Amino acid sequence: MASQSRFANRSDWLAPSWDGRFGDFVEHLKSEGLSEGRVRTLRLGARHFLLWLDRQGIPVEAVDHGVLCGFRRHDCHCPGMTEQHRLRVSSGKRGFMTGALRLVRFLEEEGQIEHPGEMAHNLGYLDGFLARCAEKGYGPDALASYRSACRHVLIWLHQSRLSIRDVGAETLDRFRDHDCVCPGPFERPRPRKSDASYLYPFTMFMRYLVETGVMPAPVVPAEDPNIACFALWLRQHRGIGARTIGRYRRTVGPLMAELGPDPRLYDAARIRDVLLGQFADASWYQARWLATVMRMYLRFLAAEGACSPALIAAVPTAPVWRLAPLPRHVSADAIERVIAGCDVAAPAGLRDRAILLLLSRLALRAGDIVELRLDDIDWHNALVQVCGKSRREIRLPLPQDAGDAVLAYIERARPRVAADRVFLRTRAPYRPFASSNTITSLVIQALKRAGMEDVRPRGAYLFRHSAATHLLRSGVSIEVICTLLRHRSVDTSLIYAKTDRPMLLEVAQPWPGEAS
Repeated sequence: MASQSRFANRSDWLAPSWDGRFGDFVEHLKSEGLSEGRVRTLRLGARHFLLWLDRQGIPVEAVDHGVLCGFRRHDCHCPGMTEQHRLRVSSGKRGFMTGALRLVRFLEEEGQIEHPGEMAHNLGYLDGFLARCAEKGYGPDALASYRSACRHVLIWLHQSRLSIRDVGAETLDRFRDHDCVCPGPFERPRPRKSDASYLYPFTMFMRYLVETGVMPAPVVPAEDPNIACFALWLRQHRGIGARTIGRYRRTVGPLMAELGPDPRLYDAARIRDVLLGQFADASWYQARWLATVMRMYLRFLAAEGACSPALIAAVPTAPVWRLAPLPRHVSADAIERVIAGCDVAAPAGLRDRAILLLLSRLALRAGDIVELRLDDIDWHNALVQVCGKSRREIRLPLPQDAGDAVLAYIERARPRVAADRVFLRTRAPYRPFASSNTITSLVIQALKRAGMEDVRPRGAYLFRHSAATHLLRSGVSIEVICTLLRHRSVDTSLIYAKTDRPMLLEVAQPWPGEAS
């Protein structure tokens, strides 16, 4: 062991060309004011790295992230390494790599290892990006998180010898899966909640670089003209909203690719084969949506005269038994308990209470809350205008408690930003909700606070179903309920008639004979 330790401090195995350069590296470490013990440890790690490179036949000029990962994972039988050092290598900890990383950085600064040369500029741009975030109201914790995540990606790009201008989806996928040997605090990265949330600050940083002219705007692939025409037809002739049109766009593309470019060649067999192939790995809900999209696309083609209307009948249908399920609901007391669980001393609590009251009093959909604008509220006449499915606008009476809650949120908690949506995020960036999924998450959290985690459904529809059920049991006519729910037909609202159990028991006939 003693002989190995003495050998570890020798440099006679270094290539002659390295004698001077390695001495310069050691002097560089000493110039940083490091202790003698620290310099000795880093020198040993750097020598180990150079020895491993020599054994692998890898020139120093070719060192990048992949080479460093290979060094980290190597099964160490390198001569001259102490047993203690080999144990550190086999343990999987990255502390033994610090000397190698410091050597690589030194060689980069000396110009002996080529790299994109963007790191200093990118870190300067990052400071500008964080300053803009601070102006928008980001808190210290958010700024620190953004700085850490963006620096991690920038350092990995530098170490991988990649330019930030070449970053795309494939590059970010590589970052997600990379074996982290990035120098700095990322040697022990904190557990990430999810790849998407961890990379979100960097995508915002990239957007900032485009806005400030540092980087060119990414080239967006041109959309298929047929899909664009289909989307326009959905909006103009079917009255479908923008979010649903987006779903149609995402779904119809793969179907069109399988059907082929010429609608004149479509026939019933091809349509059924394409759909049945898609159904193989789809759930019942997904299969039903695929059939809906195919049927709508064929209607569009028939309206344009590109195919026969008879092909629409070739689309298989998923069996649906109308009015079969019971609408799930909770009692009025439970709804009030959920609303009372909001902490009105906090901005988020004021906002959430206003949203829950609108959901429960007016039976709104989650999308109605997301799209609600300041001009939609008529304070003088206590009315609120909502535009639901098929762009059907309707004015509903605004109850006193719901109106008071919305007003309290606007006056005391809503951020002062140039946005016309009523409800905004409570943390910077202060912008409207991205989708109705945010409302669903808000309702789920409110149910948890009220101890109702097992209730289904757990989204906004729970309030919608409960409101309709309570109105019916209070003697409100089905026609009025239909108007409140904004159903096109009374038949759609008839499902709530089944929730009036006492009335159903009065008309229910006894079962003929005894049950076997």
